[in-house]
Amino acid sequence: MEALLLSHNSDESAALRLALQRAGFFVRISMDFEKIVTDWRENTADLIVLTFPKQELPLSTIKQLRAFTPVPFIVVTEYKTEDIYVALLDAGIDLVLFRPYSTRVLIAQVRALMRRASGVPLFSLPILTKGDILLEPSERAVKIKDKESQRLTQLEFRLLYILMINVGQTLSSDRVIEYVWGYSGKGNRDLVRGLIKRLRTKIEDDPQNPRYVMTITGAGYTLKP
Repeated sequence: MEALLLSHNSDESAALRLALQRAGFFVRISMDFEKIVTDWRENTADLIVLTFPKQELPLSTIKQLRAFTPVPFIVVTEYKTEDIYVALLDAGIDLVLFRPYSTRVLIAQVRALMRRASGVPLFSLPILTKGDILLEPSERAVKIKDKESQRLTQLEFRLLYILMINVGQTLSSDRVIEYVWGYSGKGNRDLVRGLIKRLRTKIEDDPQNPRYVMTITGAGYTLKP
């Protein structure tokens, strides 16, 4: 497993790197957030750890990266107010660590978080077929009629999966975010619109005039196979 550590403090980075290695991770350290977002699809990770100074609260940074991936996300901060804590959780953070923290407890928390995040292995999920659409979980791929299979990202797979198991039903943006990203979706509907657009490019003949993934104005999205 690989952990991505975003930190500008070399001393703290060294300590966190050692803790994450003891938790079983290969650790990649970066200070270039923009490059991480740009290259995420080619350089993914199984865990993200972000540290930031007391005077900063990078909610926009967190939401931007969270838009690309559902992997566990940890933030290390000195903030200890209830409002900040709630804001971080609402932005998609899975675990907030307040300085000072115990390295031993951190390792245990990371291991517990990864156990929960693993969920049901994709290879144990059955193949889904709805009309022209065949979804192969073990390959994380979708096949439309006689076309070649298309590989899906984790987020694309989760989106198509929830649409297929709720075929014919209209799912709100909030419900989609709770399933796909794993946190409260209120106020983050742009995430869903962007993901819907990316999925359509892979399964629709004409993404501008979809026939499978339909937008129900004012209600959400539905699958019509």
